[in-house]
Amino acid sequence: MILKELDPFHGGDDRAFAARISADRMAYYLRRHYRRSPEVDVINGLRIRSAGTLARIDHLLLHADGMLVIEREDVDGPIQIDDDGQWTSWAQGQPRALGSPITRAYVQALLLKSFLDRRVRQKGFFDHLELDVLVVVSDDCEIRWPESGRLAEVCSREAVEDRVSRRMAQCRAEARGPGPMTAVERRTLGWFLRSAHWPGSDMELH
Repeated sequence: MILKELDPFHGGDDRAFAARISADRMAYYLRRHYRRSPEVDVINGLRIRSAGTLARIDHLLLHADGMLVIEREDVDGPIQIDDDGQWTSWAQGQPRALGSPITRAYVQALLLKSFLDRRVRQKGFFDHLELDVLVVVSDDCEIRWPESGRLAEVCSREAVEDRVSRRMAQCRAEARGPGPMTAVERRTLGWFLRSAHWPGSDMELH
């Protein structure tokens, strides 16, 4: 089920416009696969403000065994991923360091968990949930993988549903019993996060 669509777009520069197009495309893919799903709930464009920090999560998937943070990496041209996890994009023969989108996604995921840990009455509840990240690039993006091989945390938009399904199956296979969240608990969590969403602009936080 789609619990939250993207916020309205109020315009901006070319970069903001391109980012919005990418967000709309990702939201479309998620809507196509999970609009009627009884197992996965989707929150698009989640921003959680707490204790002076702001967690910015492009797309969040909730399932019985955990949460999956999707971070979009909107780049043109090929991407080189080094063995140390750093990303470099190439445009017109010029390199541009991107850092590690995987690390950025984990930071946002941990900020979200910290927020929930402070709010939940049942202490340690979220310690039993899987907290995964997935960095998604456009379908035509050329990735030059590190020598260690492909990364499980990275895929194209078209591959998201397959990657999520495999991860959920792995979680179920490794679980000792039923998932820690019932459908009602998952939906309650999703509505709570939606109500905690901070729609203000980044400039308002400084």
